Amino acid sequence: MARPIPHPEPTPDPRHRPDQPCGAPSPAPSPHWPRAVCPPASAGFEQSAKDWLFELAPARWWHEELLHRQPAELARMVRLRLEADVMAMHAGLRAVTRSMLPRDPAPGLLPQASELYTRERDWARAMLEQVKLVEEALRTACGRARRRRPTAVGAAPALRTRMPRQRPSTG
Repeated sequence: MARPIPHPEPTPDPRHRPDQPCGAPSPAPSPHWPRAVCPPASAGFEQSAKDWLFELAPARWWHEELLHRQPAELARMVRLRLEADVMAMHAGLRAVTRSMLPRDPAPGLLPQASELYTRERDWARAMLEQVKLVEEALRTACGRARRRRPTAVGAAPALRTRMPRQRPSTG
């Protein structure tokens, strides 16, 4: 007897994670808003933004406590890195084109290398646009949070999120 083919599980919405609720679905602030980041007005915005930014950042940045406490600074660092990536891919594209023109390149090498540099540059540009949106929203949200913090002596301490272990030594 043949087994019935199970229906595939529905693909979860990447904007909604069970451990990080976004609250009621609200429209993204821009058509370029990253799908993995909850909208700025939602409860899970800051955490989803940090998670997404850490995916774009070098793994070693996860060990920096400052970047966990200051997500707007994390966004700035990711933005700066992507800006450098765009410039590097553009320079690589120019260099590959220049180095191959005087000689007779191997068939297909120039188009393949050019396509790779172009694809990477375009990816970095698209991510850069999204990171800029998230950075601006984080700066706005963090500015609001800073103004709401209690300043009275004896006020209840803010809940702390679990910080990563210290960055491992490399030497």
